[in-house]
Amino acid sequence: MLHYDIILIATCHTHTYVYDLMETVLKNNRKIAACLIVVNQDKNLIKTYDDTLHTHVKIIEHSKPLNTSVGRNLGIEYVIENKITAKYLTFPDDDSSFDASFFETLGALITKNDLRNFVIDVYCTGTKVLFRKISYENDQLLTRKDWDIVGAVNVLYNFDTFEKVGYFDVRFGVNATYGAGEDGDYFIRATQFDKFYYNNELYNYHPSGESKFKKMSYQSLRKRMFNYGKGGIALLCKHKMYFGASFLTIRAVGGVASYVLKGKFLIALTYFEAFFIRLFFLIKFSIFSVK
Repeated sequence: MLHYDIILIATCHTHTYVYDLMETVLKNNRKIAACLIVVNQDKNLIKTYDDTLHTHVKIIEHSKPLNTSVGRNLGIEYVIENKITAKYLTFPDDDSSFDASFFETLGALITKNDLRNFVIDVYCTGTKVLFRKISYENDQLLTRKDWDIVGAVNVLYNFDTFEKVGYFDVRFGVNATYGAGEDGDYFIRATQFDKFYYNNELYNYHPSGESKFKKMSYQSLRKRMFNYGKGGIALLCKHKMYFGASFLTIRAVGGVASYVLKGKFLIALTYFEAFFIRLFFLIKFSIFSVK
């Protein structure tokens, strides 16, 4: 049986960003035993890297597009079938990255046997600007209502919690039935078993939303907003969190105002459309169950 301090499971449809993820883990982890599992869905084989003293890399070649949850489930299946265990497990995006501080800080927590579940900070890549500001004190106890501060990139599940939750719901995620919501769904399910705490001493990096918006065509942005709205409302209605679903719907109006003031009218228009998309699915999933 193999045992690590942390297992990182990432999926990729293209190789645009994933090499940066792999290289930052391999280069900057000099403290803890890590296993980085990458599920490659690109038809081209992924470039391989030699293991380092502290990090083992496992590439799962699939070569066909999958939705995010199915891809992550392949990684989870590999962990279970090979009887691999760890102190922690996390699901970084293929465009996530890490500096040495993450591994040093996590190593210190493990040394103290502080193995709580954590939601951590994320900075925009190459900056100290927060990707999403979390207005909590360090060590704040979180609940399922905090689903909206959660993404795959900023949750550390201890292995006991991970084993209780198991696989992702394949209806949620990029290219899935509901288009998004896989991270929030996994977190909400996990809160049914164990407690989560906000930790602002741990952090990693992810490209800012606006930087990604700039690279997207208007049609791609509209599709992204449609999927996010459908997935977000579906996951909240699945868990009977109708107040949260209503708030998410109204929040699109705030997006319109924010981007109008910034002079980014096409993005503002997508948020305007998103309001009606979210409202439609809120009504639909409030009447008919999420199937």
